[in-house]
Amino acid sequence: MRDERLTGMWTDEILHPGSVESVDLVFRRDGSGWLYWSSWSTEFAVSRFTWATLTPGELVFRFHRTLGGTWANNDGVLRHDVESDEKEESVIETGYTIAPGEAPYSTPVTLLSLAHPLTEHLAGARFAWVEKPDSVSDPSAGAPRPDPSSHR
Repeated sequence: MRDERLTGMWTDEILHPGSVESVDLVFRRDGSGWLYWSSWSTEFAVSRFTWATLTPGELVFRFHRTLGGTWANNDGVLRHDVESDEKEESVIETGYTIAPGEAPYSTPVTLLSLAHPLTEHLAGARFAWVEKPDSVSDPSAGAPRPDPSSHR
C-alpha cells in the first residue's frame, strides 16, 4: 500500500534557506525513491530505497544502495562524479504526517514531518513539498564512476 500524497519531491532547503547542506527526498509511484544529500563542500550522497505505507501514517524505507562523490556547477550545469557505490541493507520504519505549514518569511508550504529523523542518511525529519521540481531523476544516475579495474 502507498500513500500517493507522498509521491513527488520533498526538500528541507525551503525550510532552511542559506544552509550549507540540503536534502531532497523523492518518492516515485512505482515504490522506488532516493534521498539526495549535498553540501557546499561539493560532496553529495544518494541513498536509494523502496518505500511503502503499511498503515495510514506509517512509512517504511528499505534502503538498498548508497552512492557518494562530488558535484560541480559548470555554468549552470550540475555534474556529479560518483566515487563510491555501496550496497546497503537497512530498513527504517517511522510515523509521518502531511499537513499545511509555514516556511521562513511566512511562506505557506505542505510539510512532511517524520516521527524520527533519517540521521543515518544525514537527513532531518521535516521536508517541504516541491511544487514544480526541475527534475525528479536520481542525480547520480548516469554520473561518471571510477574504473573498477583501477586500484585506489
